[in-house]
Parts: sequence; C-alpha cells; structure tokens
Amino acid sequence: MPNASLEQVQRDLARRFVDAGIETSMLDARLLVCAASGFTPEQLIMEQATPISAVALGKIRGWEAARCAGVPVSRLVGSRAFFGLNFDIGPAVLDPRPDTETLVNVALVLLEKQGPDADVLDLGTGSGCVLISLLDRMPALRGLGVDISARALRIARRNAHIHKVRDRLGLRQGRWFAPVRERCALIVSNPPYIVRAEIDHLATDVRDHDPRIALDGGVDGLDAYREICMRAPLYLKAGGHIALEIGYDQAGSVSGIMRAQGFSNVDVTTDLEGRARVVSGQIKKTQKGV
Repeated sequence: MPNASLEQVQRDLARRFVDAGIETSMLDARLLVCAASGFTPEQLIMEQATPISAVALGKIRGWEAARCAGVPVSRLVGSRAFFGLNFDIGPAVLDPRPDTETLVNVALVLLEKQGPDADVLDLGTGSGCVLISLLDRMPALRGLGVDISARALRIARRNAHIHKVRDRLGLRQGRWFAPVRERCALIVSNPPYIVRAEIDHLATDVRDHDPRIALDGGVDGLDAYREICMRAPLYLKAGGHIALEIGYDQAGSVSGIMRAQGFSNVDVTTDLEGRARVVSGQIKKTQKGV
C-alpha cells in the first residue's frame, strides 16, 4: 500500500482483524499504528492524513500476521498501559491487566492508614507494575520487590528507571520471602492462582503468552496463598496489612486462609465488573522471625 495514509493503514488493518475474529479490531489497529509511527492516539487523529513511512508499514505488516494468530498487542509492542503509566513487558512477566489496578487502589488506601513512614513489599513483582504504581502515587513511599526470575527483575528495574522511582525501590531475587530480612507496613502480591488442570483451557493470550510459573497455583489454585499468609506475620510490622489479588471464585478460600493465620479485618474488594478481586487483612501482633 504505497503512499497510504496513517488512517488508510489503520482502517485496512482493522478490517483484517475483523476477518480474523478479533473483537477489539479498531482498538488494536490504532495501538499498532501508533506504536509503529511513534504517534500518541491524540497525535494520530491530527496526523491521520500523513503518509505512513516504509519502516512503519513494515513493522505493521509483521505485527498483523502475529496478531491474527493470537499474539496480544502488548506482546507485539513490548509494553502495556497500567494505572496511568506505561510499562515495558517481556516473556518473563505477566501482561498487566486492568483487573490488577484494583490491587493498587486497595494498597493505596491501606498505606494511607499506615502514615508517612509506610513501606511496602511486593511478592512476585514481575514487571513491577503494582509496586511502581504505588511509588509513583506516594512520593515518600519506599518499596521492595521480590521475584524468582532474574529476567523479570531486569524488566522491573528498567521500568523503575523509566518512572523515576529507582532510588526508592529495592529488587531482590528469590522465592517469596526467601531474600527478605526486614518488616514492612504492607505486603502486596498478585500470585499464581490458576488451578493447574485449567491452564490448558485458558484464553490463548494468557495460556500461550504469559509465563506458566506466574499462572500455576497448584492443584487447587491456592498454594501461593497458603505459603504467603503463613509467613507474612513474620515480615509485617504490628498493625500491618496484606492485600492479595485472587481469582473470581477464591474470595471465601483466601479469606479463610488469612483468618487461620491470625489476620483480622479481612475484607474482599470487587473490581469494576463486580467480581471479587482482592482480599486484604491486618495483623495486630507480630511474630518473632526477622
């Protein structure tokens, strides 16, 4: 399509996505044209008559086939918008989704209760989207992100630099609490919670493109919650809180696990679609350990 305008390319791409059965065809086309051209969505509207460059068109043609084959747009362009910020992602980390913004909102409320000296521990930090979003909103907050994957931590470190919070963010490699030596006011996590037998039946964009280690919650999907809640009282300050993202049907189970480990004020928060999304609780007395 020589000398085609940005608008023509976007419309052509959207039609191809419609033919491939992609429900978000126009949105996906706009995002890919923006990524290839370097324009923001607002700039694209103003420059829609501008001829597309050969380089940008080449990128789009490569992305087109991959998107029609089921690769998410965020995986193609290597980034995802989350909580008003843009995060680099890669094969080693979950693709941040809007549902997880509920966890950030809950954490912000809990941190405000802790006062100006609050600090936060993010277990399984991945791209760092939850922790960095918190640090971005609270300029005095300090945080520690832990992940078992060195590749994930490199992405989180890059995102921390991009959003200028690296000086307030520590990153350590290890499984859950293994590299942690201090107590904090809040623990947050979006742990793996998919029932192992159900992973192969997930949507293609999740099953084939998110790291399995970030999905597999064990036989019943609750392995991570048991381990985190059992050890969390050792790493929380007196009166500290925990907030965990959950699957749509896990509110009762995770609430029970929290209460069994001594947490009180256990609460369930729903996401924008009204589904249970975050379980939070408070520990009144600390346990010896760190």
